[in-house]
Amino acid sequence: MVYQTTSSVRNLKSRGHSTTFNRRNLEHDWYPVWNEVFIDIKALLSNVYVYPQYFLWLRDSKNLSPALRRKMLEHLDPNEDGVTHDLDDADRALLPLQADLDDFDLSKSLSSLDAIDGDTSFGSTITVSGSSKDLKPDFSFMHLTSVPLGEDRANSEYAANRADRKILHECHFALCEVKGAPSRNVPEPERLEERAAAFLAAQEDLAMYANLYFLANGGLRREKLLLWACVGALWAWTFVSREEVPEWDWETGSFAFGTNPGRFRHSFSQAFELCTPESDQEINHLITHYFQPDQIHEGEGNDGDDVMSEEDMNKEDMSKEDMNEEDMSKEDMDEEDMSEEDMNEEDMSEEDMNEEDMNEEDMSEEDMSEEGD
Repeated sequence: MVYQTTSSVRNLKSRGHSTTFNRRNLEHDWYPVWNEVFIDIKALLSNVYVYPQYFLWLRDSKNLSPALRRKMLEHLDPNEDGVTHDLDDADRALLPLQADLDDFDLSKSLSSLDAIDGDTSFGSTITVSGSSKDLKPDFSFMHLTSVPLGEDRANSEYAANRADRKILHECHFALCEVKGAPSRNVPEPERLEERAAAFLAAQEDLAMYANLYFLANGGLRREKLLLWACVGALWAWTFVSREEVPEWDWETGSFAFGTNPGRFRHSFSQAFELCTPESDQEINHLITHYFQPDQIHEGEGNDGDDVMSEEDMNKEDMSKEDMNEEDMSKEDMDEEDMSEEDMNEEDMSEEDMNEEDMNEEDMSEEDMSEEGD
């Protein structure tokens, strides 16, 4: 099967350009379009899922720079159960400050449409001009594998909560950032400039996400990452390693001094427009070369994060099998020892019988002697 633009994507693209339903060409009105595209891609793959608003949270944040730790804390909800479990005292001291920000009433700021810059996040509040970037790509592609739970878990609460499945592996191999299309009320030359600026903004966000992505260890991250930049119905992509992403300065919220973001930006493909043969062909190219599990894990171990990989499970089963064989061998040796002991006992019995026979024979000779006397 190959990817081909569906009528649903065409309908949603038309809505995105509609002067009635998306009069200001806002970013969030393009999410349904890309959500539908990504779901259609996922339908052609095994064990691949679309994860909206994947939070690039690092569980072990103790060795991170203070600026990055503050950045991550900006997007934590201190009232959410379990979210502060792994924080140290210094981090906990910052959480009340974030709670005050969460309680800030934005209604006055949002009373005028001019206060909104259109840079919104899927499923979250509207982003106001001048606010900081979040740590949530609009979409992530997730590779997930599982096996049925064993019979020993059948009909248990654990099995019901896990839907009778055991997760073996999870990793995220593609991050996607969506921006709104340029305003329709500007001349074409200016519209091209606005579109180019929107692509640069999407690429900058993706560079920040990639920096955080590559900081993490464990199976949730891969050695190389697919980045997908979308502006309205246009999109471009690149495939990068840690070394190919310019360093991010978490203190200034921009590329680090002395880096060369131009090389990163030029690594992106040309722009394609949804619902065209060229776009469909390029999406099929990505599916074939970057979205298959063997490409996702090419040259890497199948390492999981807080989960057991299938390979590890096989090793564990083999270890158990070896232990069982060892136990059986010990049992065989014990049986052999018991057999030798039985043989020794048998030899002793025969010896006792021989001694008994000799004693009886001696007694018979003695009786005969007594009888001769």
